[in-house]
Parts: sequence; structure tokens; C-alpha cells
Amino acid sequence: MNISDNLVSPRIKRISNALDRRVTMELEDMELTASQGMVLGYLHRRRGQDVYPVDIGKHFGLSHPTVTGILQRLEAKGFLTYCNDSSDRRKKRICLTERAEDCHQRIHGRFAETEAAITELMTPEEQAVLVKLLDRMIEGLDAGCGACGCRRKEDPDA
Repeated sequence: MNISDNLVSPRIKRISNALDRRVTMELEDMELTASQGMVLGYLHRRRGQDVYPVDIGKHFGLSHPTVTGILQRLEAKGFLTYCNDSSDRRKKRICLTERAEDCHQRIHGRFAETEAAITELMTPEEQAVLVKLLDRMIEGLDAGCGACGCRRKEDPDA
């Protein structure tokens, strides 16, 4: 037995890569990548609320430069604009365009199909357990790695 046979992280990376490829292929007709589609879905769910780039970074665990790049490409493709914040003129809210609204149902449908494909062999109970385990992994990674003593950059005690 190979020492890596029981490792979790290579499997998660493989799943992540496969999902990214599949969803990007599914969204190709709308000129979107998987990341862009996920951001548009998040923005659509938050309609009526003020959303800023920092909110997207926190939700998806992305760096500021990554969020900026995704938003710039979505703006260039006509899916979003920046709107002035009424309480702070220095801040720019993210606003969906009519094009984003028109594509929402198709984007949502493509993500739903992918979700069904990855969960079809699991019972609802297994899906619930998997979600809990994945959330625990995310929490552990967000907190830093206690095993090696490292801490996140944002940790003021680091």
C-alpha cells in the first residue's frame, strides 16, 4: 500500500480540478468560468443587499487580487457594474446587470446538474455527513494548522 493511498488532500484537489473543468465547460456558451459563475450566483443570492469585493473574498476564501481579477473580467463581459455607496463615496458596491439577471437561471441550472452528478451515488444522510466533514476541514484550514504551529497572516498574534 502506498503511503499516499489514504491521504485526503490529493482527492480533494482532484475533485476540485474536475469540478472546475466540468462547470467551466458547462458555462462556456455564456463565456463564463466556474469561478465567475459561482460569484454571480453569490451576488444573485445577495440581491437587495450591499455587496463589496471584500464580502466575496471572505465568502469564497479568495485573496483580494483574485477577487479583483474575477470582478474585472465579469465587468468587461457585461455581467456587473460598480455602484456608488450612498454612505461612503470611497466604497463601490457590486451591482448585477440585466445580462447577469438574464443568465441566472441557466447558470443555476448548470450548477444544479453538476451538484446532482457528484451526489447521485450518496444517500441524503451521507451527503449531510460529507458537508459536515468538509465544513470542519475548511474551519481547520481557516484557523491555521495547529499541527505545524503555523498561523494565518491575518492572525495578529502570529
